This record gives sequence, structure tokens and C-alpha cells, in this order.
Amino acid sequence: MKLVILTKRTFAHGFGGVEGYVHHVARAAAALGHELVVLATAHPSGAAVETAAGYRIEYLDGTEPGVYSDAFWRASAAAVRRHRPYDLLYSTNLAGYGAAMAGVRGPHLAWSTGRTLTHLKSEWHDRAGLRGTATYPKAALALCYYAWLERRLYRRLDGIVAEDERTYAALRRRGWPVQLVHTGVDTARFRPDATLRRETRGWLGIPADGEVLLMAATVNRQKGIALGVEVFGRLAASRPRLYLLVLGDGPERSRLEALAKNGHAGARVRFLGAVPEARMPRYHAAADVLLYPTFRAEGMPRTIVEALASGVAVVATDRGGVCTAVRDGDTGVLLPSPSATMLEAAVAGLLDDPARRRKLAERGVTVARQEFDLHGTVAALLEAADRTRSLARERA
Repeated sequence: MKLVILTKRTFAHGFGGVEGYVHHVARAAAALGHELVVLATAHPSGAAVETAAGYRIEYLDGTEPGVYSDAFWRASAAAVRRHRPYDLLYSTNLAGYGAAMAGVRGPHLAWSTGRTLTHLKSEWHDRAGLRGTATYPKAALALCYYAWLERRLYRRLDGIVAEDERTYAALRRRGWPVQLVHTGVDTARFRPDATLRRETRGWLGIPADGEVLLMAATVNRQKGIALGVEVFGRLAASRPRLYLLVLGDGPERSRLEALAKNGHAGARVRFLGAVPEARMPRYHAAADVLLYPTFRAEGMPRTIVEALASGVAVVATDRGGVCTAVRDGDTGVLLPSPSATMLEAAVAGLLDDPARRRKLAERGVTVARQEFDLHGTVAALLEAADRTRSLARERA
């Protein structure tokens, strides 16, 4: 099967959920013998073509790196036409809009991480101070515009893939041709690993008996990193073995890093910046609890599934599709809202009850292997692609 994946961003543009999803789907499908080409916005350093893990990436000249634009819609439609015939065009979120509007023929399936208008609240939570508040109307108008594009795109698709149960249910209620296929992780790489845990802690200067909290996300207001830093400060005062690792970069990093370093236990906080995807397993192996107190209407955050597969207990807020992976009392602790008080109580409860923490972690590993293993999810995606192609042929 020849698959063309159309996306706004790849690892060349950063290390986020979409970038990781595209890479791992393409890598796994290529390993199964399928022909893969990824089309993306311009490379930040100007590269035209790259090859990675058995698939080819083409960066579209004349587009802005990592940004939706009219230039991207035009260039992507032309690039998709150049790759015909193909068996399936698979686009991420709104990346397929240009090809759909240009009437490019061929089966077209789009991956959705959630409805665009659900991010109106997320954008509000990302605003700070008078200047931030003043910029919100512009961000809200942009979201309304993208929601209009989304609706136009959906009308022209042969199918939609939702990665989480809430998005799937919402799209299905509206009558869109949606299929549920979870985001997967490589459970051969993300797994409990005592040796890697010991090595990583030694490298970080964390004792073997330390209690390690992990946060991995863009360091902005939406992701709740500030809540994690605040809760760590409260708990660390009476827990001399407690450490905090923060992976990721973003506009709040310098402020929060300074705040944490000036706190009671600043020497036990590590802001490690943007971490290459290949190094993520070591940090999950070193952790005891993943904190994900997001304000954002998420899809299904990849880092949560990585933590589950690695045997790390998870405390997260019930936003968007998070509950697809974090099932309260089964695979983790799911908070109804991003509250420092609730987060502190949940984390303290897990630290004070190692047996409960281990039970949640062990169950998380089982569920990750059964439901979120990359090879199984890619196989499910290819089955969805076959169904989409069959329906497209019937309508032709």
C-alpha cells in the first residue's frame, strides 16, 4: 500500500504530539512493508528532503515552517497530486484542507485530536496579565476561522480517525464518518526497566530511594506546569527525598525555573528542556509519578501512554481525551479539574501508599500493552484505511 501522510509539523519543527504521532505511524507502517511519504511545511533550515526510519519526508518549498497558510494549502495540494496514484491520503487535523478543497481525487482519511472550538477555553487559560488578555479575542477569532475550515474539510473526507473516546463520540453524534483508533507507543521501548532507572537517576544525581515526579509537556499555562511546580514546593518541604523533573520548553519555562530554584527545595528540581524523543524512555524509567494537570482540551497525550507503558503512576486532569488512557482508580488518578489542592492530595496519597502506586502502575503497563501498543494501533489504522478505500470506491 502507498500512503501519503500530510502534516503541518514533523520532528524537524519540534517534539510534540503530532510530530511524534506522524513519525511512529510512518515508521511502523514502513516496517510492515508499506510505501510511505510524508509531506510537511518547509524545514526550518531549508532542507528539501529527508529519509527517516524507512520513510521519506518532503518539505514544501515556499511555505512557512510549522504554520497553516494559503501557501501551504496550495503547495500541499500540488504535492499530493504529484504522488498519485496512492492508496490513501492520511492527513493530520487540518493539514488536508488544501487537497480537499482543490478536489484532489483519491481516498482521504484525516486524523483528529479534537474539535477546534474546544480550544477556546484552552486559549483563555494560556493568557496572563493585561497584554495576554488583550490578545485573546484575536486567538478566539482564529479558532473560529479554523473551526469553519474544519467543517468544510470534514464534508469532503472519506473518513476521520479519532484518537480518543470523547472526540469519537462527539464526531459520531454529529454524523461524521469517524472511526476510533488509539495513539500507540512502542511498548518494547517504553517499559519498566530497573537498569535504566538506576543509570538515569545516577546521572541526574538522584538517590536510588528518591521519590521522582515527572512532567513532560510544553511549558506554558495551558499544560498546568505551574501547578506541578507549586505542588512540588508544598510537598518537598516535608519530603527530603522528593525530586521534580520537567521535560519540555516554552514561554513559561524561565519564570517557573527561577521560581522553583528559589524555593525551599530548588536543588531538587531539574528543568531539562526539550528532550529528543529517543531519550524519553530513560526519564519515564526514572520516575515514580507523572503529573499531567492540564487545563487544555487534549486529545490523548502521548506522554501519558508512555508513562503507563513504563510502569509510572499517572495523576492527570479530566480534560479532552485524557480519560481514554487514565481511568480513575484503575490506571491512574483522574482529577475533575486542575486544582493545586486536589493535585497535592492525589500525589501525596500515592507517595504515602507505595502498594497502591505499584498496583496502578502494573495495571497501566497491562493496559498499555493490550490497547496502546504501536504495532496494534497501526494495524487498526491500516484496517481503517482499507474500510475507507472500500467506501470511497463504492461512492465513485
